[in-house]
Amino acid sequence: MRAVSISAIGSPDQLKVEEFPKPACSGTPGEEVLIRVEMAGINFFDIYQRRGERPMNFPGILGVEGIGTILESSVPLQNFNVGDRIGWTGGTKSYAEFLTLSEDQLIPLPANISSEKLLPLLLQGLTAHFLATSSHVASSKTTALVTAASGGVGSVLIQLLKRSGARVIPVTSSLEKVERLKKLDFDHACTYEEMKERVTDLTKGLGVNVVYDSVGKDTFNQTIELVGRRGDMVLYGAASGPVEPINPLSLTRNSIYLSRPTLSDFIPSYTEKKERINDLVSALLSGALELPPLQIFTFEEASKAHRLLESGMAGGKLAFRTD
Repeated sequence: MRAVSISAIGSPDQLKVEEFPKPACSGTPGEEVLIRVEMAGINFFDIYQRRGERPMNFPGILGVEGIGTILESSVPLQNFNVGDRIGWTGGTKSYAEFLTLSEDQLIPLPANISSEKLLPLLLQGLTAHFLATSSHVASSKTTALVTAASGGVGSVLIQLLKRSGARVIPVTSSLEKVERLKKLDFDHACTYEEMKERVTDLTKGLGVNVVYDSVGKDTFNQTIELVGRRGDMVLYGAASGPVEPINPLSLTRNSIYLSRPTLSDFIPSYTEKKERINDLVSALLSGALELPPLQIFTFEEASKAHRLLESGMAGGKLAFRTD
C-alpha cells in the first residue's frame, strides 16, 4: 500500500510517499479491524509529532483521523458491520491506504451525508462540540473568547457557541480574517492586538466567562488575564508551542478554573460518539453550522499541505484522498 512516511523530526520536507506492506487485522489490541481509508484528515497534531512535540516512533506514518470502510474484523463486532463506512479520530498511521484499529476507536457515520461534509465534523467538530457543551456549558449567559477563531476547531466552536445563545468574541490574526468573521455576523471579532480592549469594553472590565485558547505559548499569559470571576480557562491546543509551567496560586485571581481537556475523554463510548456526531450533523443540516469546502491533497502534496496548515492560512479543513 502507499503511505506518507516520516523518518525523523524535522520540516515538511521529511514527508515522503513510500510503499508499505498492507496491514492485516489480528488479535492484537488496536489491530482487530481492517479499514480501507477513503480520506485522511490533516491536523495540527500531525505537525506536533513531526516537530517532535508529541511522541511517535520514527520512521513512521502520521495521521490520527479519517473516514473509511470496514473490510474485515478478527473479532465479532458489537456496534458495526463489515462494509460500514466509519470515521475515527484517535487512530495512528492514517496517512495510508489501509490501517487497523479497534472497534472502540470507530465513530458511526450517517449514511446520507457525504464524506467531504463529515470529515470536518470528526476531530475538529467533535472537539468543538465537547468544548461548547462540556468543558464549559455555554448558554445565553455566557461571554466567550475564542482564539484562532478562523481555524479548523475555532470556526466550528464559535458557531456552536452562537447556537447556544452565547456572546462570542472571536480572535484572529489579521484584519482580513476579522472582516470575514464579521460578514458571518460575529460583530465582536477582533485581532490579538485589539483583544484586551474588546473584552474590557464588552464586559465593563469584568472579564469573560470562558476563554478557549488553542494557540498556547504566544497567547496564554494574555488570555488568562481576561477570564472573569469563577470563569473557565480552557487550554486545548499549542499551535505556537507549549505553555510554560503554571503556579496554581496564579489561579486565585478571580478563582479561575483551568483545564486542559482532550477529545478522547469526551467520546469514550459508542453512545457518546453517536450523540455528538448526530448533534453536529443536525447543526449542519439546520444551517446553524456552515463549513468551508474541504481542501483535498494527494499524498505527493503532503509537504505542501503541512506548510499551509502550519502557516495559519488554511482557512478550513485539509485532507488527503487516497483514491
